[in-house]
Amino acid sequence: MATSYVRLLLLVLAPLLFLPALCAVDFGYCNKNGYDYGNFSRVEISPNPVGPEDNYLNITVSGYASKQMNNVTIEVYAKSKKTTDLLGGYSICKVGNACVIRSGLCFSPECPIEARTKFVLPIPKVQVDDLEDDFKYVVSLLEDDLVNSSDYDEKYIERMCVDFVVPMLDSTLDSA
Repeated sequence: MATSYVRLLLLVLAPLLFLPALCAVDFGYCNKNGYDYGNFSRVEISPNPVGPEDNYLNITVSGYASKQMNNVTIEVYAKSKKTTDLLGGYSICKVGNACVIRSGLCFSPECPIEARTKFVLPIPKVQVDDLEDDFKYVVSLLEDDLVNSSDYDEKYIERMCVDFVVPMLDSTLDSA
């Protein structure tokens, strides 16, 4: 009798172990090779999947900085073969609840992001975009190049970039 209660308890609790993984999405590096400045370990979105009534989603990227990054700006795009929509630009120092991980604890990020640190960057209220072609969301960590820049296009250097597909609920399935 006791074993049946244990089995029932395991059956109820087992799905809870996998809930954090449900928010994660598969991602790839924009340059397909990775970056000298570090790597991304996880990309999460909420809601997941995004429904037709959802106007915004929250993105959280986690990773490791192998080199120091100064004056970091985060840009989020929706990108297809024909179109690129800039959805937002954020200073790393002003992103809510961003943190650097030390000894397993989350500390407010210093500006710059120090070398050999883990980071978590929550990007709230990113507009949901629906381009007509297959498209991906792109999160890019850019560093100001104030010394060598002569115009806006050359002002930022891409240090790390990741792209991913956002799972969308089909509006025809939602209305059924």
